[in-house]
Amino acid sequence: MLIVFTFLILVIGLPAYLIFYKAPTCFDNKLNGDETGIDCGGSCSLLCRAESLPLLSQGDPRVLTVAPNVYEIVALVKNPNTTGEVYRAKYVLNLYDAKGGVPLKTIEGEAYIPRGASFTVFEGPFTLDEGFIPTKATLEWLDDSLVWKVNKNISPEIVVTSKTLSKEDSRPRIDAMIKNNSLETVSNIDLTTLVYDENGNVFAASKTFVDSLAPGASAPIVFTWPRPFGSKALNTEIQIRLFPDKSFIR
Repeated sequence: MLIVFTFLILVIGLPAYLIFYKAPTCFDNKLNGDETGIDCGGSCSLLCRAESLPLLSQGDPRVLTVAPNVYEIVALVKNPNTTGEVYRAKYVLNLYDAKGGVPLKTIEGEAYIPRGASFTVFEGPFTLDEGFIPTKATLEWLDDSLVWKVNKNISPEIVVTSKTLSKEDSRPRIDAMIKNNSLETVSNIDLTTLVYDENGNVFAASKTFVDSLAPGASAPIVFTWPRPFGSKALNTEIQIRLFPDKSFIR
């Protein structure tokens, strides 16, 4: 009897198992394998929402005056997830005057969130009708768009090797050099400069972009403003973010 049973297992049971068994994957809408959530965690490319840390706002978004009736909004954000990034995170910026209430302007946008790094949400320049003076802005992330992907690749090393601020009393200008210390060409380099006053508040900002940088190569970058600063610059910072592709350039 045992021999017959073993025969049936080997001849019928094992082939049937091999035919119908499907190995766990990260795309089967099931909690299986080493996953810690449905199709996320473990060896999957997605980080489970429950395992991700929330984005940290570094103070309220700053409303910056570029020229009469022309403004920019700068929001400093930190991503504490050391291996988690978001390809396209959607957000809403609302701009208010001193009275509050109905927003003067609402801006909807998307941002690439790099893993374990601080970055800047930058909108503008944009024009408001005369008489409307913005004093406050709020930033809201749309939760459904925060799809966290695990990235454990070694990050390319792009560094700022020099930085000079000049012409603060006329047409302010920051000249800097960046260098690629990596062993491969780096593309889609987004650069944002922030200018701080003596109280540590950002009162001016600007953006530029470098298409690509060969291994060991350096490139000059320039940030300019159309009119004198309204405050004395105590410190400047250049944030570097590597976009996944050119679709983020605007």
